[in-house]
Amino acid sequence: MLQKADFFLKPSEVPKSANLCWGILNDRLELIKLSEPLYKLIKKPISAILKQPILNAFPTLALEGIDFSERKKNHVINFVDDKGHALQARLTAIEESGEHWCILIIEIELDKAWLNELHPDYHQAIQSSDDWLEQIEEVINASGDLVFTTAIKQGLSLTKSQVGYVHIYSEKSNQIVKTAWNEDVGDYFSIPKQQTYKADSGLWAETIKTRKPVIHNDLTEIIAGKSQKDGFFAFKNHLCIPIHYRKKLVGIIGVGNRDNPYTQVDAKSLTIFATILWHSVELPRTMKAVSHQSSIIKSQKEKMTLILVQLIGAISEALELKDAYTAGHQKSVAQLSYLMGEKMGLSPECLEGLKLGALIHDIGKLALPSQILSKPSRLTEAEFAMVKEHPEQGALIIDEVEFPWPIKQMILQHHERLDGSGYPKGLKGKDIILEAKIIAVADIADSILSHRPYRASLGMDVLTKELLRGRGKQYDAQVVDACLDILAVEDFNEQEYVSSLTLSPVVILEEYHTLEHAEAMMKKAKLGVAVVLSEKERKPIGVVDNQILAFWHSPFIDTAAERAADRSLLNKRVHQIMAHKMNVIRDHTFLNDAKISLEKTNANYLLVQNDKDQITGMLTWQILANAMLKK
Repeated sequence: MLQKADFFLKPSEVPKSANLCWGILNDRLELIKLSEPLYKLIKKPISAILKQPILNAFPTLALEGIDFSERKKNHVINFVDDKGHALQARLTAIEESGEHWCILIIEIELDKAWLNELHPDYHQAIQSSDDWLEQIEEVINASGDLVFTTAIKQGLSLTKSQVGYVHIYSEKSNQIVKTAWNEDVGDYFSIPKQQTYKADSGLWAETIKTRKPVIHNDLTEIIAGKSQKDGFFAFKNHLCIPIHYRKKLVGIIGVGNRDNPYTQVDAKSLTIFATILWHSVELPRTMKAVSHQSSIIKSQKEKMTLILVQLIGAISEALELKDAYTAGHQKSVAQLSYLMGEKMGLSPECLEGLKLGALIHDIGKLALPSQILSKPSRLTEAEFAMVKEHPEQGALIIDEVEFPWPIKQMILQHHERLDGSGYPKGLKGKDIILEAKIIAVADIADSILSHRPYRASLGMDVLTKELLRGRGKQYDAQVVDACLDILAVEDFNEQEYVSSLTLSPVVILEEYHTLEHAEAMMKKAKLGVAVVLSEKERKPIGVVDNQILAFWHSPFIDTAAERAADRSLLNKRVHQIMAHKMNVIRDHTFLNDAKISLEKTNANYLLVQNDKDQITGMLTWQILANAMLKK
């Protein structure tokens, strides 16, 4: 039969995993025995706590109000230790002894009601963690050290502290490289100006080492015998928080001298404050870097787009050299496709890609024999079967080129039809991209309206009948309507390109020519614009016009001094006086685009350049106006 005592655990039977923090005190309240978990909680050398007053282990334990003559009563004390942990101590008299006490320590949650009494600002501390948000704009707009002064001020307000500092830390050198204190620090410590501190010494050393918040509610042992110069300030209590940014320690913020002990709640609130504060400090720098990087990317994209445009123009020219009978066909298709897309409301980016895709939609014909392309009569079935391969051949030619537009699909699909009767894949309806549907109709339009070696133009009536016959069946209805609307009012021919115009000539100057030479040559040619070519590459590097000549040309006054000055000016080289910025357009530019470019510049002319970077002439408002009036 079990005895009553058998139901209870013996001390040796208590499992170690229970982590019971208990100890035995004598009548002098000295700790004479303790459990291993209690030793780990105290985190001090055993010699400093064993056979020493319990206050050595827990300096913030308030024993003053305890009547230890009341041995039949359990005494409960709630307190915050020097590390900011909320603890509860229960002292129970040991019945077997008339002078010993058992102390049991347990850690409690910070939201316990008693903490509000011990720390009246507890709830306010929680709620005030977002108070600084109202002043975030002030932090962002602050410059220099004002940022850190604002940060300290907010940190003090948040934690109800009297003294505070911010240290900027360099991980690379493991040093504190900059420091700032609050304005009233002089009431507590003497802080020399420009004083710097070591990262591995001082009250903040543990924070820098562990990258975690550190609370010191009892600094007696920490600062004993140590100097302020080494970073050991005589705070009443102290809370130090690491500032992290992009997984790196960039600084620390510390506060001290509060009436009540610091808790883990204060550490959490200040950590949130410090983290978002630093993001606010870094935000303007980040945005500036992003803006700079964005401008670089935009510039590179524009350069790449220009290169692609030049490449496509060169390919189009090469194809026309091989296929003389369809010279200008791709440019005409590109022009009509652009106008149709514009009428249908496509974005400028889509229109740019559509125009370029149309310019090389027949690039696959480069793979066909020249005798088929130049045949002056109708093709046989076998020959036409070879021609039908050009969309796939074209897609293969540009297969490795990374375009920002679906150029490959435009080339591959421009002979596909909505009902699946097209080639090469027999695609239907939605499987065909819109750009290819537009090019398909523009291709049909130019083929019917253009002259061929074996026939004359079939005319607008034939085109209208063909498009209306296939509207909604073979050709997209919206595309057909846009095409017919444009052709009803547009005189659609190559006159739309700058290259088709008779341009005004320009004078060509060499780098070594003088101002006197330039004036004489321009006067002889009766021209108001001259282009300066580089000596080695023979490319245009600048321009001299009447406005520049007027600036450098001074009236001759019949004095020796004036004549000498004029001779000196006339001997200046043209590369010294020319304008380096030239208003240049390509010869395959549409007239409407040329008009827009001319409107954007202050000059009354545009230099026209071919794909070999040679200046072919000058486009003036008069030439452009005459051409557009004939449309």
